[in-house]
Formats: sequence, structure tokens, C-alpha cells
Amino acid sequence: MFEWFSKALNSMRHAPRPLVSSGLLRRTRFDYRSEVGDCLDASVVTGPIQWIQRALPEARLTVMRYGRGGKVEEIADHGAMSLISRPNPFYGDLALWSGTILSYCTAGNAYWLKARNGIGRPGELWYVPHWTMKPYGAEDGSTLLSHYMYSPGAGFEPEKIDPADVVHFRHGIDPRDPRLGISPLDGAIREIFMDLESSNFVASLLRNMGVPGVVISPKAGGMVAADDVEATKAWFKQAFSGDRRGGPLVMGAPTDVSPYGFNPQQMNMSEARDVAEERVCASLGIPAAVVGFGAGLQSTKVGATMKEMAKLAWHNGVLPIGRVFADEIDRSLIPDFGPVTGRLKTVWDTADVLALADDEDKETERWSKRVQGGWAMVAEARAAAGLDVDDSHRIYLRPISAIEVPAGETGRRPGDDQPPKERGEKAQASVQARQRATAYLRMLAAQEEPRSKAFEKQLKAFFKELGKAARQVAVPLLEEEFPKGKTHIEKGDDLLVARILDKLGISTHWTTFRQLFEAQYLEVAKEVSGAAELAGISGSLPDPVARAVAGAGGRRAGLIDLSAQSRAALFDAIAEGRAEGEGVPQLASRIAGHIEAGPWASPETRARTIARTEIKYAQNISTIERGRAAGVESFVIFDGRLGPGRSLPSHIARHGDIATADQAAQMAADEHPNGTLSFAPHFGDDQDEE
Repeated sequence: MFEWFSKALNSMRHAPRPLVSSGLLRRTRFDYRSEVGDCLDASVVTGPIQWIQRALPEARLTVMRYGRGGKVEEIADHGAMSLISRPNPFYGDLALWSGTILSYCTAGNAYWLKARNGIGRPGELWYVPHWTMKPYGAEDGSTLLSHYMYSPGAGFEPEKIDPADVVHFRHGIDPRDPRLGISPLDGAIREIFMDLESSNFVASLLRNMGVPGVVISPKAGGMVAADDVEATKAWFKQAFSGDRRGGPLVMGAPTDVSPYGFNPQQMNMSEARDVAEERVCASLGIPAAVVGFGAGLQSTKVGATMKEMAKLAWHNGVLPIGRVFADEIDRSLIPDFGPVTGRLKTVWDTADVLALADDEDKETERWSKRVQGGWAMVAEARAAAGLDVDDSHRIYLRPISAIEVPAGETGRRPGDDQPPKERGEKAQASVQARQRATAYLRMLAAQEEPRSKAFEKQLKAFFKELGKAARQVAVPLLEEEFPKGKTHIEKGDDLLVARILDKLGISTHWTTFRQLFEAQYLEVAKEVSGAAELAGISGSLPDPVARAVAGAGGRRAGLIDLSAQSRAALFDAIAEGRAEGEGVPQLASRIAGHIEAGPWASPETRARTIARTEIKYAQNISTIERGRAAGVESFVIFDGRLGPGRSLPSHIARHGDIATADQAAQMAADEHPNGTLSFAPHFGDDQDEE
């Protein structure tokens, strides 16, 4: 049996002509197909087809090359695309696609003829009407398709065309003749005829009668000569049809005028025409509402919006047609332009299609979730978006708290349930836990620099305003203290300094200073909360944590004693100014500079040092408080990262150790300015026990 089956496959035979004549429709002897004709004058057909003709060019036809390793590259200047964009000297790609869509939707077959140049490549493309082309097979049945017969008409003899010179777009396969596609409208022929007849009926009614049909007869059974009957009929039609409808009627003798027949309202055929609209649009995959048909507009009143309808039209109508066209171009046109490295595929780029904009965004969101969820590689997402892919993209992005445990294993080592001291080990994080903590720290490091610069900018502005205010209040007091500008006269400065500080209102400035700290600490807490979410800790920022972090900022501001630092700066400025013999304006400027810089060499250094130190401390205290709120009991220490000679040996030694929350908080509070001490939640199983 197997040998017989193999033999049958090797000797496949094809009927050279159609297997079954299309004939009449079932259950009728009326030839609806011939009456409907080519459908070019049927608005119920041309309406949705014209919508597709307008819609498809919104997408951009292009060629993609798929190389090794998932590399995807667009070949925008491929020869086939250039030819389609300018197919011949007489029309462009829009006209080419318009004719192709018309033939494809009405007949299920559309044809392009290739005119080859001197080197054998297609130099021109021509759309030919579907009724001028007919495919034929070999007479002996050995080949399904041997040639096409092109019959241009107008007295020209039919011409035999090689299939290699034809691009034949088929809508599926017609089982009556497998060489052809089947018309998508073939099953709606009766409905198309019904719509045409409805249109003709109403048009005839309005064309032939100015008013509905009437019977005009003499009263009391009077007799009228035949010539008078014809004359009255002609007069009545002339007087009351066309633009003279509704004029007054005056008869010269007693006459009865009675309505006869039907009026358009009595013959309401809207429901029948709605059926035709629905069936035709359904056959083409286009919602009737998108075209503007009345049948479809009714459905938009029950929940479906026009935007959703347009999207449905693209998915069910335009895109399937576009895929058929692209597939046939891959088969019949792309190979004519020579072999290339990699696999070529013609696609429609819908990025600029307004109706599908939401779909593009949603697809991007779906891939983002897959990548962020850790179960899809970055390379897969880039390939789906049509972007280049290389080895650097073949990675998964997974939360650092996720532990990879092979099936059947617990992920714990023997003795992991014992405290470190009982195992004779130092309380240090495992390599795996340290790697997770390092990843967490990288996220904080990315946040630290921009946050420090923002805080530094705010502090510089604050100290500048403080110096400016000090100069303004110092000038009148200095003039009063030194009426002749002789600042070199030895006097006690305690009272002068006290008066300047009192006039400056240092307590008010300190309140502003503290608010700066609290605001920055709260922003850092929010950023740390986001990093904690990626680390496997809930990303919400509980109010108690926010209050604790902001309060820490207020306390840290108190460590910078503006009053004491300003007092010392005033004493230094006055002493230096006197030694230089400066006048009141110069001394006031010196006071402003000293107040700005404080105990540092310059206000820039002061702002930079405070910003770096406090942002680092804010990150540490936020990590500790956020971890406490989530039940994290220990933290990995990172310190001494500047190496020997720049970091203290004790700081280098504690790098990688595990500390409790209280120990970490105390270490953070004791850290010196510009320190590198950092903490990360410890996600290991072992906990440091005292």
C-alpha cells in the first residue's frame, strides 16, 4: 500500500481545464452572476473595496533580511520595492495597488505582468484586468500551470505568457479550478443583485413619475375619446413630473384623480439593503460601519466604537489581504533580483497606521512585561520589534532576589540552618547573596550621582542667599560701629557679631535648611523603594518608613550648626578684614564669603561635601528602614572600596560582612564625610547571631 501511495504522489496529474462549470446558483434557474456582472457599478461592492484601497497604502511595504543569530535587517532599497514604487512610466504604486485590490476583491484573482529589461530582470510592472488573463495547465496533466493566455481585446490576438512573467495574486484556491483563486464575493451574489434591483426600482419610480401613479377618470361614467385620453396623459406627465412636481391641478370638467400603486415609503427596502451591505462587508472582512453603511452605523450605538471598528477592519480585512500580496511577491518577484545572504521576507510595516497605534503600544508593553518578568530575553523583545540583535542582548533581566533552584533541590547547603558561629564561620554573606546585594547597590549608585548634584545645587543656592543676607544686614551695623570707616580700630567683636546674627535671623534660615534636608531624604527614600521592588521587596513606601527617613534628614541638618558656623565665620571675617585695613563695603563682602563657605575653603566645596555625605547617608538609612518594614533582619556591608592607602584597614576588613539593622544604623551614623559605606538587604539564609 505504501508503494502505491508513493507512486501516486510521484505521478500527480492535473486537469488542464476547470473541473466543474460555475453555472447557476443552487435552487434557481436565474443567472444572477451574469446579471450582476463585474460589480463595478454596484455601490454595495465598491464602497468597502474603496475603503481597502485607501487603507492599505497607509502601511509601508518593505523587505526584511533574517540572518544568522537572529539578526534582522531591513533592505529598504531592494530592487523589487523600487520597482513597485515606480512600476512603469504611466502610473505609480498607489494606482497599481488600487487596481490589484479591485480585481482581488471582486474576482479573487489579480495579475501583474513583468516587462523584462536587457539583463532579464523585471524593468516594468503592469496591472492587467482579471478578465484578460486565464491560466492553463499542460494537456497531458503533468503540470498544474503551464502558461497564461492574455487577451487584451480591441482586436488583438490572445498571447501566451510564461508563468515566470506573471505575478498572480490568488484569494485562496477555487476547487472548481485550482489554478485560480475564488472570489470572496461569490457567496453574496444574490445579495448584490438584491441591492442593485432595489436601487433600480427606486430610481425608476422617481424617473417615471413626478407623483405616485394615479388614475384620472371622468365623473359620472362619462366617456372620453381615445385621442383625449392620450392627450390628457401626456399633459399630466409634462405638467407634474420633474421640477414641476407639486403644482396645482385644474381640470376643465368634473374629473376623479385617484392614487394608484405604491409610494417609496410604503415600499421601504432599507432592511433588504442592510442585509446586502452586511453580507458584502462580512465577505471582505470589513465592518459596515467603517465604510459608512447604515447597517454598520446601527451597531456603533450598542457599545462598539468607530475606533474599535477601524482596528477590526485592519485585522480582519486589510492585513490578511496584505499578507497574501507579500507572500506572492516573495514567491514571484523577489527571486528575480538575484540571491542574497540570509532569508528575505516581504512585510508590511504598520508603525504609521493610525488605527493600529494602540496595538503597537500594547505589543511593546507585553514584551516589556515578559522581559521584566525574567522569562523572555532582551534579544527576543528586540527581534519582535524589528531591531538588531547581537550577543549582548541574549540576557534575562530578573529580580536580584530571585533564586535559581534546580528541580528537586532546596537551594540550601548542609548546615545552613545553623548560626554562623556554630559552623565556625565569620558572619559573611555567601557569594550568591553578595552578588544579589551588589546588583542592588548598582541601582543605588545609578541614583546617587544625579541626586547628589541636585542637592548640591540647592545647597549652593541656599548658602549664597545666606551670604547675601549677611552682607545686607552687616553694612548698616558696620557703618554704625565704625562711623568713619576705620575698621582697624581695636574693639570687642562679641557684641557686633551677636547683633549681626540677631539681625540675620539665623533660626529662620535654619528652618529652611532643615526642610531642604527632609525633602531630599524623602526623595531618596522613594528611589530606594523602587530599587527595593526590583530586589524583591514590596515597592510601596509605607508612611512610617517615610516619616522615619524624613526625620533622619531633619536630625542630620541639626548636626550642621548654622549658628555656630556662622558665628565662627563672622569672627574670622572681621579679624581678617581688620588686619587688611578694609573699609565697610569690603568687610561686608568678606563676611558674605565667609558665611557662604562656612568651615570649608569655598561654598562649592561645602555644598559638594554635604550633598555627597548626606545623600549616601540617606540611601543607607532608607535601605535600613525599608528593609526593617519588610522584615529584613540583616544587611550586607560594602566598604573600603577605594583600596589600601585610601580606605582604612578596618573598613576594608568589614567589606562583605553581615550586620543587623541596629548595627548598620550605628555604622551609618558614625561614617565620616565623603565615606563609601553602603548597605544592601541580605537575602541569604544565614543570619548573624550575637
